[in-house]
Amino acid sequence: MRAVLLFLTILNFAFCFEVPVDCTQIFEARKEEISKELEIIDEQRQALEVFRASSAAAYEENNKKLAKKEADLNATMKVIEQKRKEIDEVVAKNEKILKELRTMTSDKVNESYSKMKDGAAAEVLSKMPRSNAATILYALDAKKISTIMAKMDPKVASEITTLLQKGPPFADEKGDMPTPAGSINIQ
Repeated sequence: MRAVLLFLTILNFAFCFEVPVDCTQIFEARKEEISKELEIIDEQRQALEVFRASSAAAYEENNKKLAKKEADLNATMKVIEQKRKEIDEVVAKNEKILKELRTMTSDKVNESYSKMKDGAAAEVLSKMPRSNAATILYALDAKKISTIMAKMDPKVASEITTLLQKGPPFADEKGDMPTPAGSINIQ
């Protein structure tokens, strides 16, 4: 027990003497650490602000470029639409002219065949594709058709008669041969 008492007494003396603590020194050390951390935070905040500013500037620049491209695209689309309308008008006009030309040509061909001698007309019509012959004959008077067909080979007359019975538009059963360039295909 004496040993314990002696130990406690020594321990008491060891802790009784307080070491003087310099608070100012601790505060100054802590103050330096805090100021360094504040500098780091301030640098990071400034970097963030610079990044935000550059991002906003890049965003605005990209928006301006996009708006310009969109305006250019819209202008191009308007030009394309205008050209499409012009092309459609030209196509309609050309189709009308083509129809008139076909009608005029058909009328002239029909007039020519109606004035031809029956034998000559029969010979010419026999040598052309059956659908074209049927188209020409269809426009003639019934009396003229009968006199021309009377002069034709019976087989050819039979084929043309079959086509005439079906009515326009005429197409050969075997399929029409393509019309050579420069010739008039009356349809």
